[in-house]
Amino acid sequence: MGPRVDSVPSDEALPTRVDVVIVGGGIIGTSTALFLARKGVSVALCEKGHIAHEQSSRNWGWCRKMARDPRELPLAIESLRIWEGMNEMVEAETGFRTSGIMYLAETRADLARFEDWLDHARQYQLDSRIIGSAEIARRLPGIAKEYAGALFTATDGKAEPQMAGPAIARAARRLGATILTGCAVRGIETAAGRVVGVVTERSQIAWRASVADYPNRSSTDQRSNRTSSCDLDALKFDIRRSDDLAPFLVLSSEKLSELCG
Repeated sequence: MGPRVDSVPSDEALPTRVDVVIVGGGIIGTSTALFLARKGVSVALCEKGHIAHEQSSRNWGWCRKMARDPRELPLAIESLRIWEGMNEMVEAETGFRTSGIMYLAETRADLARFEDWLDHARQYQLDSRIIGSAEIARRLPGIAKEYAGALFTATDGKAEPQMAGPAIARAARRLGATILTGCAVRGIETAAGRVVGVVTERSQIAWRASVADYPNRSSTDQRSNRTSSCDLDALKFDIRRSDDLAPFLVLSSEKLSELCG
């Protein structure tokens, strides 16, 4: 069993209308809520369980540029810049530290793959570099095995998964976001060809846009004479197939209306 995840109590009252509904309270959902709230956007975050109690608290917490797909590097560079000031931004401890990250190469073939990545990443002027066995031993005292080398990035770091998501959620709430736990989203409501809200276990929330954070949500049929409901499982499939945006989906009213009919 991993460390205990910091608790984030749910807001009691559901808003009747917001600018954005966020489905899922992992690190993506809470971060989205924070940055929207910082811009004065009204936000409701709906999480079926507890904040950061799934994959967002079951990982190593690495925040890295190293070994990313080169197409991701501009985003990763900006992400690390934000993480460096995250504790101050949320006025709480996320556990982030610029500790450096090392990938060990057991074979020369492994090392060659790291060198190939460096060739692709060189245009971004990263501090990633290949190091030899002597420096590995110096940076990892007591290491018993000898390696062919390693890829090392001193400016990469890590946060504490059990602390980061909850700290970010609490900061979003201080800025006006509504944080709802134990509140699964069951469907998306449309009327006259437009998206008008989401249906949760507790009530409906009217909205203008939605962000789905790992949208593994079951759905119920909420049809009436004037409204229609979209199956979220089918929606997830269609969005992934057509836009390839998963696991971070920004859904516009126009796109949802097209998919939900």
